[in-house]
Amino acid sequence: MNVNFLKLIIFVVMGDRDFQDHRLDQYLGENTTAEPALLKELAEKTKAEFVTYHMISGHIQGRFLSIISKMMHPNHILEVGTYTGYATICLAEGLAHDGKITTIDRNPALKDFYTPFFERSGYHDKINAVISDAYEYIEQSDEVYDLVFMDALKKRYIDYFELILPKMPSGGIILADNVLWKGKVLEEYEISDKMTPAIMEFNRYVAHDDRVEVVLLPLRDGISVIRKK
Repeated sequence: MNVNFLKLIIFVVMGDRDFQDHRLDQYLGENTTAEPALLKELAEKTKAEFVTYHMISGHIQGRFLSIISKMMHPNHILEVGTYTGYATICLAEGLAHDGKITTIDRNPALKDFYTPFFERSGYHDKINAVISDAYEYIEQSDEVYDLVFMDALKKRYIDYFELILPKMPSGGIILADNVLWKGKVLEEYEISDKMTPAIMEFNRYVAHDDRVEVVLLPLRDGISVIRKK
């Protein structure tokens, strides 16, 4: 298959505006369960206040996270990278009755933004929002995680993976975001680019790890579904 054509397919699914077929984007949205009003408000406020607003999961990926969580009914979810809390709420939708989600971000400035949305979501008592270095927090934790969403420092994905996997039961799921990195994993990268080779290394690493099984999906910016055997 022509590489440029393959990139076009990936970018359409990912939502990159340089390659986006807006009709397909609209069709996907129209035929995906509607975005809850609170999350739509959160997304619009993120777009208005942050130049990095594209980092939120958004409608389609958000519904994907929600449905995975609802299929699993996890007791404990770990989210590495809170940002403005969009994915946090999506993941919380499927928690077991007495379940909780621990979401970690090292940026304390975000707390004033996401806290009101967490309070209005109906899941406030299930969300443990932690301001910390994620690696340090997880390393010191003795908790077990049924479902994990990794969406923080891409260069540390392998470190997070190795730290988290022993804290998961058989059948636990890790979702790793941004594993296509705007299609850069298909290209030759600049020597100054440290992120792309780190993501490529992570993708190879988990694909050849016999402790897990993985499928890499071209959803938005790429998401790996990794199941512990």
